[in-house]
Amino acid sequence: MLFKKVKSATVKGLTWSGDSNFFTTSTGINLSDLAKKVGITLSRNRGLNSNGYSETKYQQNKKNSKVYWAVYDISNDSLIASSANANKTVYGASVPKVVIASAALSNNNGKMPTSADYSKIIQLLVKSNNDVWTPIQNIAGGAGAVNEWAKKMGYNMQPARNGGNNASAIGMCKFWRDVCQNKFEGAEIIFRVTNSCQTSASRSRKYMPSNVLMGGKTGTYNTSNHDCCWIQVEDKFYSINVLTELGSNGSDVIACMFRGLYNEFISNQRK
Repeated sequence: MLFKKVKSATVKGLTWSGDSNFFTTSTGINLSDLAKKVGITLSRNRGLNSNGYSETKYQQNKKNSKVYWAVYDISNDSLIASSANANKTVYGASVPKVVIASAALSNNNGKMPTSADYSKIIQLLVKSNNDVWTPIQNIAGGAGAVNEWAKKMGYNMQPARNGGNNASAIGMCKFWRDVCQNKFEGAEIIFRVTNSCQTSASRSRKYMPSNVLMGGKTGTYNTSNHDCCWIQVEDKFYSINVLTELGSNGSDVIACMFRGLYNEFISNQRK
C-alpha cells in the first residue's frame, strides 16, 4: 500500500548526525567514554554493501505471511509502503529494548540517574545485553509504566519485558520517527547509541549501500528474527522495519528485504 507524502517535518537527527564529536551529546554526555567503561567501542554504522543480494528472495518475501514490513519517510512524516500485516503485533524478542530505554529516559526528564545507567543503556542497545534489561525497565517505572508510555506515544504495542514484549512494523516506524524528530526527552541519546548497534551486520546492514547511515535494534528468539532501523540518505531520513517469524532463515530474508525495500521505495523515488 502506498501513501503520499503529506508534509515536511523537523528532523533533529540531521543536526545530531552532523556533529564532529558524534558520540558526545549536546549536553556534554560523552557516550564513547561511558561505553569504554563497560568494554564497548562505539562507531557509526553504515550499510556494508555485501555481495549476494537476491531480488528474487525480496520479491518472494514481500507477501510472505511470516514477514511484517513497513517503510516510513521520516523527513516528510508519512508512511510510504507496508505489508498487509504491518499493524499486527508479534513477539518482539529484543527489539522492544529500545522502546524500554526510551521510556526510561523520557520518564526521567531525558536523564539517567547515574553515569553507570547510561552505560547500561549502551550495553542494552549496542550488545543487546539481557542482564541490564530489567534494571533499565525499573528506571522507566516498571512494566506498566513502559506500556503506558508506549500507549501515550501512539505506538499501539506493549513493549514491556514480561508485559507483552511485542512490536509491530508500523509501530516501530512511529517510534523511529519520534527518535529522529526529537519527540521525547532523551531521544538524542537513543539516536546516537543505536547508530552503533553491533548485532545487525548479517541483517539490516548486510546489503545496504555503504553511503547510508543506519541506527536500529535487532531481535532474535526461537522463530522471531527482526531488525528495525532509522536510516539516513544524504539529508533525508527514513525508517525500514522488518519483523519475521522465520527463525535463523530470517536473517538473509531481512537483509534482502532491507535492500529491496530501499531500492523500490527510497532510492528509486529519489531519482
